[in-house]
Amino acid sequence: MKNFRKTILRVDLNAIVHNFNAIKKRAGEGVRIAPVLKADAYGLGVKKVMKVLPGLTSVCVASVEEGIALRRLNREIEIIVLSGLCRPALKAIEKNRLTPVVFEPTIIPFLLKRKGHFDVYLKIDTGMNRIGINSRRKKILKQFQLAKHIRVKGVFSHFSSANEGDEKEMARQLRRIKRLVSCHEISIANSAATLAFPDGRCAMVRPGLALFGVTPLQERDEALVPVVRLTSRIMQVKEIEKGESVGYSQTFRSDGKMRIAVVAIGYADGLSTRMSNRGYFLIRGQRAPIVGRVSMDMTTVDVSMIPEVAVGDRVVVIGRSGGEEILAEDVACWSEKSNYEILCNLGNRVKRKYKKLTI
Repeated sequence: MKNFRKTILRVDLNAIVHNFNAIKKRAGEGVRIAPVLKADAYGLGVKKVMKVLPGLTSVCVASVEEGIALRRLNREIEIIVLSGLCRPALKAIEKNRLTPVVFEPTIIPFLLKRKGHFDVYLKIDTGMNRIGINSRRKKILKQFQLAKHIRVKGVFSHFSSANEGDEKEMARQLRRIKRLVSCHEISIANSAATLAFPDGRCAMVRPGLALFGVTPLQERDEALVPVVRLTSRIMQVKEIEKGESVGYSQTFRSDGKMRIAVVAIGYADGLSTRMSNRGYFLIRGQRAPIVGRVSMDMTTVDVSMIPEVAVGDRVVVIGRSGGEEILAEDVACWSEKSNYEILCNLGNRVKRKYKKLTI
């Protein structure tokens, strides 16, 4: 269907490949890369993303449903299901040759009773206190080692404070898993730990957000390049007088005569209402501050200082225009959200377009 609204997310596949190679170089020789492509590759389109990643041998997804969808695209790759293992899913996991992560002790007896061969990873809770086995860990490892039809390919955990760069806590978690595991490969590093905590890279790293050029760290990593450009169009331009309000609940009132533009993007497309009266878009290479509340389908900006603005002009929400740039990290700051949420929250009605691979 033709996109009349012109609110578009452009995804640079070349940039994804660049970031994958940068992460691989940072991880070091001999460290396996298992990209996390859950939630439709953070909303960017897993079919397109998986096809361009070079030399891919393993990927991670959140659920069995995501794993089945990926198996239809690739019959050979290892598909690791991070958090979807449950008793009703065992048949589907076996049929689709998925590799589950075992994190709940009560599922283990059912795995041991099954006759089919299973490759699994074991998830150990080392301090995050989310999913993961935190008791009888050595006994459970021994049970799996004695089961001839089950192969433990490695042991997973997850850093709780890698994004904050808390090396003391990461070192503590790493010591805990290394004390337990001596004969299995360890994987504990997400994007942040892969980029900034060399000791945590171990045998396999599981980068997600960094693939898409968004840093999970407090400071931007210059090895990564932006992948996405989110744009829309101006629907209307109008002048308002001093004292007039803009948007719902009159949260903005003009100090003087001003020109405003209404842009075809709102919270149904993934913008946060916390961006109301803060942050800006880029129009004709200049900053246009957001005024009034972000609506479901529209956002209003002040274009008083931008000459010749007209209906139909392109508006950059994430990306570069002239000498100015808005990063996904900037939008996260104005939205008071994590960097992860910005890509994942972009709605289905935002059309995705892809820059073809040229390398």
